[in-house]
Amino acid sequence: MTSSYDVIVGGGSIAGLTFAGEAARRGLEVLVLEEDAQIGEPEKCDGLVSLRELRRYMAPSAHCIQSYVRRGIIHSPSGETASLDATKLEVVVLDRSEYDRQLMERAESWGAKVKRGSRISDVTEKGGAVRVVADSTYEAKYYVDATGPSAAMIHGRKNLIPAAKYEVEGDWFNDGDVEVFLDQEKYPGFFAWVIPRGDGVAKVGAAGRGINSFRALDSFLSDKKQNIVRRVAAPIYVGGGISEFVSGRKIYVGESAGQVKPTTAGGITTSAAAGVIAARWVSNSLNLGDPSVLKRYQTDWEERFGREFRLMARIRRVLEGLTNRELDSMVAQLGSDRVRKKLASSDFDYHASSLLSALGVAGVLRMARVLVSAEARELIASLAQ
Repeated sequence: MTSSYDVIVGGGSIAGLTFAGEAARRGLEVLVLEEDAQIGEPEKCDGLVSLRELRRYMAPSAHCIQSYVRRGIIHSPSGETASLDATKLEVVVLDRSEYDRQLMERAESWGAKVKRGSRISDVTEKGGAVRVVADSTYEAKYYVDATGPSAAMIHGRKNLIPAAKYEVEGDWFNDGDVEVFLDQEKYPGFFAWVIPRGDGVAKVGAAGRGINSFRALDSFLSDKKQNIVRRVAAPIYVGGGISEFVSGRKIYVGESAGQVKPTTAGGITTSAAAGVIAARWVSNSLNLGDPSVLKRYQTDWEERFGREFRLMARIRRVLEGLTNRELDSMVAQLGSDRVRKKLASSDFDYHASSLLSALGVAGVLRMARVLVSAEARELIASLAQ
């Protein structure tokens, strides 16, 4: 027997659960199919997010917040640092497992059904409906793909960077200080990071193109006294948004749609926004009997985040080509008093725009002059325009 719904959601993470809650609140019959046995497990996201923007969609409960970020510290390859005041930016470290469960409870309170341990094996669109095969066969008017990196791979494996993430116990990091370590030889195209979550535990990771990320992370930790609590392999997607968020009766949200930052791969807020916006237009489509209005989902999301994502994509192209000497110069500029003061009152979720504003035209052009690559000089100079 085939069970029917208005919408079936593949994937029970932030984008999928936010969609499910908003769609159910609007009166739709929603089923979420999550392949893992528990929502939020295994936790693959470090949970660094600004509350300022996230409150628009689903503010986390107090018990979901592990730590408040006071400083961001950027380390250059030569060991110089730029320390950035984050006390006014409302940046926190979330317990992603708890936050995902909060989203699930909200969705269920509005009437959505969540089935765990249900892996989707086939999705077929036919005759104005979508047939989904998992633990059983289901049918819906629309299918929402929130499956994450597995869907992103369809749109470009070259946009995935291998990453290793550990939770470690130690005394060499400070709660409230998020640290980023730049080094093109050790972490080409990305970086290593330390995100303390309180109680002497930090989320530590390393990623880079063409490297063994676990070896890179082990090397990073080799001179630090620590106890590894948990290890996770999680590819990082940096390709930006896919070309079409809607294909027939399939709708892509969150990482499946590439709605994670091309610079850092952070995507909590942008994915939550996608869930809410997509649910609004799916609901309107069903009420009007007009699938064409679904195009407004992509339009609305891009009106909010599109320009920022385009800036971040251009900055990523620059960063991937920098030498360690050029990274040293960049960190020195970020550490200047003028830039630090401006960044201290900026917007974490729009960090590309904030960075360019803080540097100013003169600062961007100064950075362009020290670059070796002509392409990098041209790109970064164009950002000043």
